[in-house]
Amino acid sequence: MPTAEVVIMNLLGAASYAGGAYVAVQYVLPKVKAIAAEVLRYPKTADALVFLLSVLVYIAAAQGIINRVLGLGFTGVSYINVVSPAIEVVNGLVPIVRTLLIGIGIVLLAERVRLRA
Repeated sequence: MPTAEVVIMNLLGAASYAGGAYVAVQYVLPKVKAIAAEVLRYPKTADALVFLLSVLVYIAAAQGIINRVLGLGFTGVSYINVVSPAIEVVNGLVPIVRTLLIGIGIVLLAERVRLRA
């Protein structure tokens, strides 16, 4: 049986993951969308970029929440590990999204340089 301190700390940690994800999606990502809409020519591209970033934020938050809930040490809570493979699959897309963003940056940079010449 975990102590009250362990339970409280893990629940506060899970709540802070959820709060951080909420702040990121509600306040930070709209600013990223505004910047991306100015830089990119197509508004749908900015929407897709923000959608990808919000999915990554939600996955990171879910992974942190699951780890905190598992840290509680209760036996029934271990069934939450059923969702871990789905999170790992989506987490496997992070390098692909990173490469995609780097590619978009290179294309934008090349386009800007070409326009100046």
